[in-house]
Amino acid sequence: MIYKQVQRGTYLLDYAGQRFLVNPVMGGLQDENGGNVIKFGELLDVDAVIATHLTAGAFDGEARRLIPRGMKVFVQDEKDADSLSADGFSNLEILTETTEFCHLSIRKTPAFYRVNGISAMDQKGCGVLISHPVLNSAYLAGESSWYDGMKQVLKTWKPRLIVVSAGFSGRGEGRDTSGQFGMSREEIAAVHLSYPRAHIITTGCPDNTCSMVSRRELEKYVEQQRMEQSVWFPKDGEEYRL
Repeated sequence: MIYKQVQRGTYLLDYAGQRFLVNPVMGGLQDENGGNVIKFGELLDVDAVIATHLTAGAFDGEARRLIPRGMKVFVQDEKDADSLSADGFSNLEILTETTEFCHLSIRKTPAFYRVNGISAMDQKGCGVLISHPVLNSAYLAGESSWYDGMKQVLKTWKPRLIVVSAGFSGRGEGRDTSGQFGMSREEIAAVHLSYPRAHIITTGCPDNTCSMVSRRELEKYVEQQRMEQSVWFPKDGEEYRL
């Protein structure tokens, strides 16, 4: 299993011989002469795309323009499929709890979002559990907050890798979490405590800030909680092999 960070919540995942591009945001990446650590060619050399949701922070206009129309794309629901179909994508599949791809199972899992103080189950995105009969599974939690449904996924599947979205999109100043998406530092700790054997990779965390929580602050918290061997904050272009 190989994880490679692209930018923010976009990453590449090699699993059991298949390569996935997850939540493709390609705006801001320079072309092959621009010196960027990730090249467009590498991003497009994949077997399938997984989109846990279709906001601009998960599937931007550049991704819609550059990804080949015949590329296999997994989406959360019919609404997202219709949106991409309108742009000419022709190889779309809506994720279910029994989706299969090649020799893998790619299961849709619930996600729990907080938007402007309102909890919204499955209204903005989903999680994805990738598994193989003889390999450790990978759990892509999307932008879900921590909740009992995630705890059940961890208990059932015992994933080797968990990818979460870290930080806040909150408005205003201070620690108001009314606009929270993804996980706070305390929620990341809760994921770790729920299944300490997993490796947790945090996305959506640029070098300078995670909206309301800085990357440095998150890293310091992880060190204070003695989780640095299990919780990773990859930089763009950084790769982890599990």
